Amino acid sequence: MALVFPVKPVTVGPIVGHTTDTTVRLWGRGEAAPPPGGQRCYGVAQLLEAGSTTPAQASYFKLLPEDDYTGSVDFSGLEPGKPYAYRMGYFYADVEPNLLLPPVGLELQGASASVFRTASPPGSAELSFVFGSCRHPVPGLERLVNVGLPERGDRVFRTILDQVEGGRPTDLLLMVGDQIYSDIPTQNRTFTEYCANYRSSFAQPNLRGLMSRLPTYMVLDDHEIANNWSMDQVYDPALPIDQRAANRSLFEAALSAYRCYQVVHGPALERTDEPGRTNAITRYWYTFQKGPARFFVMDLRTERFHRARPPEMISGVQLEALHEWLKADLGGLKFVVSSVPLFPDMKLANWAAFERDDKWAGFQLQRQKLLDFMRDAGVRRTVFLSGDVHCSLWSELKSTSRPDFRLYSIISSAFSAPAFSPPGFFFETKGILDGQTDYVLTRHDGYTAVSNFIRLSWSEPTLQVEIFDRKGQRLHEVSLNLDG
Repeated sequence: MALVFPVKPVTVGPIVGHTTDTTVRLWGRGEAAPPPGGQRCYGVAQLLEAGSTTPAQASYFKLLPEDDYTGSVDFSGLEPGKPYAYRMGYFYADVEPNLLLPPVGLELQGASASVFRTASPPGSAELSFVFGSCRHPVPGLERLVNVGLPERGDRVFRTILDQVEGGRPTDLLLMVGDQIYSDIPTQNRTFTEYCANYRSSFAQPNLRGLMSRLPTYMVLDDHEIANNWSMDQVYDPALPIDQRAANRSLFEAALSAYRCYQVVHGPALERTDEPGRTNAITRYWYTFQKGPARFFVMDLRTERFHRARPPEMISGVQLEALHEWLKADLGGLKFVVSSVPLFPDMKLANWAAFERDDKWAGFQLQRQKLLDFMRDAGVRRTVFLSGDVHCSLWSELKSTSRPDFRLYSIISSAFSAPAFSPPGFFFETKGILDGQTDYVLTRHDGYTAVSNFIRLSWSEPTLQVEIFDRKGQRLHEVSLNLDG
């Protein structure tokens, strides 16, 4: 007979994070101990085989104040493509973890609960997943929710969840930037302010329900820090010293919150054997594999320098890692996640040029080198996934010197569209890619300027692209043959 152990449901989450065919990472948030305080906050999670009431595995994990009481826990030894149930909660205690009761034999009364499925084995034939970006807030709307009005920014996630619950195979949720808007309606500047923003954004019921079921992968873009962020704002000697110091403080606060709420449930967190280390992170770009596809998720904000000569979107270390990753499987299905579009560029100049240059158009030499490497190495079956621009579309790029080289860019934005989205004619979708020799934009379609998401489904050798609006109407569909 299990011992009843009262716990509180997690205050944010749970989130199913990085999941392989044999492992899962689960994330949740507790809360500070009530006055007079002094007690430690612990998380506890149990993993159960679907249909069973007896935990197969369980573990405690620390929820530390310096992490805003967030944390994650790993389980291994799972079976591929199999459903599992789990429970997660938090509690307070003044003892070390080794003095707590064994967590497997506890009945967690009051815990959060959900289900997930492990990934299919690497190399499996099919894959289907959802991706998008930019949950743009409507200032003041959250307050209106309390009097019964629907939360517009959360509606799209109900639609995705309906597809999942309706039996549509969905291997993962990929969120490619601007999960929060730290600068709307006012700019967050402290760790406390950024964390409060995450708590409010991630606590939306539909998003919360979706992330508790689907393996969820995230990467930051500018609004997790500040609009059009680059590291020049910390290091540019042309800026006053006090301004650089203020920008550094803002950046460090934003990255600390980003680690707590986005990084620690993803592959960038590397577990160590050192007690108490919950955020062992050496870089923010990462890779993973799902079935037939490999993913390289780029970090385009913490390494970019406009004022470098030439300008750098990413460091040489990250670029070389991307090259090696591409070479490791030249002909296999590959997705490169670039939070801002690699192409097409935006037709903006003069006072609006800063918005154009925030994308890869502002880093043309590095883009040229990347494209040349892919062309010359014979890289095939590669698709760039992006967000940022508050509309969705896809486009194709070819080489004039090597007709068999083709590359696709698919942009999915926004989960919640703002009042203004750039019209389709803002994008350069035909002719030579601006500033790049040998590369021509040949096809494009699917322009969508309402709240939406994209579902990608792979069946050799075709990638099906479906664009759905927030209520579930399919607005566009195309099948891209990645071999011809």
